[in-house]
Amino acid sequence: MMARFHVKNGERVPFTPKEEAEFDARQAAVIAAQPINDVLAEITRLERLETPRRLAEAVLTTEGKTWLANNRALIAAERAKL
Repeated sequence: MMARFHVKNGERVPFTPKEEAEFDARQAAVIAAQPINDVLAEITRLERLETPRRLAEAVLTTEGKTWLANNRALIAAERAKL
């Protein structure tokens, strides 16, 4: 592993062992949270598909009702991953 440094007063100062451990812990937390962030991003994407026009189509057409039901099922499946 490469050493990590701060820049203080224009000079490179190596991390202390405590700073290295804290940095590694923060980095591990970000990596651990990635699957949750991916699920939340997909839920947001699916919810944004439900535009006023699509909702109107769901009221007026059978195809629209089917699409909305399928999209809501996809959202439920993503939420179940959380």
